[in-house]
Amino acid sequence: MAPCTFTVLLLLLDMLIFPEHGHGLRRQKRDWVIPPINCPENERGPFPKKLVQIKSTKNKEMKVFYSITGQGADTIPVGVFIIERETGWLEVTKPLDREQKDKYLLYSHAVSANGQPVEDPMEIIITVTDQNDNQPVFTQTVYHGSVLEGAEPGTSVLRVLATDADDAVSSNNGVVSYSILSQVPEQPQPGMFTIDSSSGLVSVAKLGLVAEVVPEYTLEIQAADLGGVGLQATTTARITVQADSMSEVGNGTLTTHVLNTATGLPAAGLVVRLAQLQEPGTQWTELAQRHTDADGRCQPLLAPGQAKAGTYKLHFETAEYWQGLGHTSFYPFVEVVFIITDPAQKLHVPLLISPYSYTTYRGS
Repeated sequence: MAPCTFTVLLLLLDMLIFPEHGHGLRRQKRDWVIPPINCPENERGPFPKKLVQIKSTKNKEMKVFYSITGQGADTIPVGVFIIERETGWLEVTKPLDREQKDKYLLYSHAVSANGQPVEDPMEIIITVTDQNDNQPVFTQTVYHGSVLEGAEPGTSVLRVLATDADDAVSSNNGVVSYSILSQVPEQPQPGMFTIDSSSGLVSVAKLGLVAEVVPEYTLEIQAADLGGVGLQATTTARITVQADSMSEVGNGTLTTHVLNTATGLPAAGLVVRLAQLQEPGTQWTELAQRHTDADGRCQPLLAPGQAKAGTYKLHFETAEYWQGLGHTSFYPFVEVVFIITDPAQKLHVPLLISPYSYTTYRGS
């Protein structure tokens, strides 16, 4: 069979002609690759809609018939693309969704009237280009954090995370930017907290946090794609102001410290609950609820003199914490059950966590 070529006629009068064997750049036929064909998602009809026309130079000598195989043609999803058998026009039959499938790999074939191939199969890549049709989605409806009163500006409090299914690599459609819309209450002044627009890290912006004056702040936080000017979503962050200073955190009978072993950093904003077993029986009574601060610590779960001999349980909401970081957790929560025999003795129960494991021990 004499060497010959495919010609791909692009819409808008673009033309790609592959060099014949022995002329120009010398490449093996099976190495010939045309640039990906871009097809926007969510296209309106009417369908079928023409994409490119495929031609063989052999059609000058004989009648040539065209066909396609591959993803979206004769394999799942079948029938998304078709080709006009005699003209070589490659067509799309319905709107595409980049979030479902962003690329299709097809092969075009050319045969003579008796079914004999007149060309080697040619690879065609169809890339589905993105439209901004997905808004950001926060991983939690409410985020919790805590901070010590008197904290200096720059002190980390919590981190929020929103995901966007649109393209964030070759466009800004999926690039999320964060901002704080409101602070309640606005005491001692608005703007007590700030947020990093790229990372979602909320930190202290101004001096003046006093637990007795404002024990809790509520922030409304926005995530917007297109780098901050596109589709939007909001979430709530509740920040508890702790009255104890760092030197007082360890003064209680029972304390904890949570570390994220995946990052080597403290686990901030994790919900911790303490309950006591009411004996005889199996009824648990909740005694305290805390949120870890930027150092992975929280106020004592049992104040001096509050502890009694008995069985206790620390419940850590690990799934919610990992979701806030964009991960899934093998454990929906972690519970540590322990016995206090000497109420006068201080007890420290650290927890080391990853999405797939945890370790705890008795500290001091």
